[in-house]
Amino acid sequence: MAICISHHSRSLFASFLFVLLGLGLTDAAWAGPVLEVHEWGTFTALQNESGDALPGINIDDEPLPAFCHNLHPWALEPATATRRPVDMKGVPARHPWVTLRLETPVIYFHPPANMPPFSIDVAVQLHGGWLTEFYPHAEPDAPGLKRNEFNFGAITPDTLGSLTWRDVQVGADVRGPQTSEHVWLAPRAVRSAPITVPSQTKKDHGSESEQFLFYRGVGNRPVPLRVGTSVPDHRLRIRGQCADVLKGGQLARIDGMWLVDVRRDGAVAYRALAPITVTADTDSTVATTDAAFAPDEYSVAHLDDLRAIIHRALTDRGLNEDEATAMLETWKRAYFQSPGLRLFFLVPRVWTDAVLPLTISGPAETPVCATDVNRVMMGRIELISPEQRQLLQKLAASSGSNDTGWLGRLGDSAAAQHFREGRSNFGDLGVKIPENYQTYLALGRFRNALVLAEQRVHPTPGLAAFIKAYALYEYHPE
Repeated sequence: MAICISHHSRSLFASFLFVLLGLGLTDAAWAGPVLEVHEWGTFTALQNESGDALPGINIDDEPLPAFCHNLHPWALEPATATRRPVDMKGVPARHPWVTLRLETPVIYFHPPANMPPFSIDVAVQLHGGWLTEFYPHAEPDAPGLKRNEFNFGAITPDTLGSLTWRDVQVGADVRGPQTSEHVWLAPRAVRSAPITVPSQTKKDHGSESEQFLFYRGVGNRPVPLRVGTSVPDHRLRIRGQCADVLKGGQLARIDGMWLVDVRRDGAVAYRALAPITVTADTDSTVATTDAAFAPDEYSVAHLDDLRAIIHRALTDRGLNEDEATAMLETWKRAYFQSPGLRLFFLVPRVWTDAVLPLTISGPAETPVCATDVNRVMMGRIELISPEQRQLLQKLAASSGSNDTGWLGRLGDSAAAQHFREGRSNFGDLGVKIPENYQTYLALGRFRNALVLAEQRVHPTPGLAAFIKAYALYEYHPE
């Protein structure tokens, strides 16, 4: 395997040093074409006003196509009209240790022009979590999995999950499977080399092809930033929490950060924050900003403006134009159209490489130079807005009926199926949704975690009755 160090990739030398040493290559062998590898994805967390991460955020409203693979067969148990969903993000719903979501990383390959198809191996690890969903075929691993003892139990910062794609064939003329899911189609609209992965076990059904390597995961570890609300002046206080990643005086620069508020009427307000530098210090405030926006700062037109600003930031970090477009289009609804207050930021590469290390290698006869690896991850911290606090209080004070009979009258329409999958854009169900459940839906994507957190801190009979009626209990691992 020929290893090339391109002029603009010298800083990545350390990432591949072990490969060079293992193959016994010298400087004389570092010549030839360069394979460009581009990756994007999102790290998501939900934080309260104190900056504490709330657990149980693995409920998902962006279901994957049925052909995707899962860490463990048990997690594929389907939802039905008479049983609540137990499988979200490949993990039983409302897992008490899930405080981090790794959402839709995709990896694209850009070989030199006219290079014939070749094979490589790709491996990724998640420190502090499990890699739960993936496509094409991969070899997953998590504590106890190889001993057939994996049980979706505790996740700690020391938990290690991994995926390995072996013999990934890059550049063949292949197409991915058919699907109508927007979350899957948007990443395909990229001019990259298609990939094929052959069957990994006897249980698999031949090779699988796609425009990218895809995976998802869940974890229990801090994201790079902690956002709290200062009560006296109602300002957001942003602190770093990278002590477990930054060592020996190491610094991490965040050069793109945006506070965004999306109202239920579709109007958007946003504020770009100045670049910051994060150290291992977790006590010092690195940035502050007003926690609210003035009424005249909201506009539906701001959506396109914000998308354009973030798109430019993504390409400045090294993504191709179509890759940045694919990322924003994939998460258009979750990022920009779902009501809520959230902080976006470009995750420092040093943090990504420490938490989610990626390795690429190939056989000796493969003329591959996997040196230009560009990883652009977005951090997304969902903050509890004043409107959500009001909705929680309304739900807690509700004395309305908790009769769930309406669920049995949903039928088998597409809207009903989308509703059962946890989607927020399910359409007209054809039955009247009780007012308290409408309030619950208005809480947004992480409504389950918000309701359970509120009941833990401020328990009320109203919330207890609602949780019991709709079986929103926290999952209890063995």
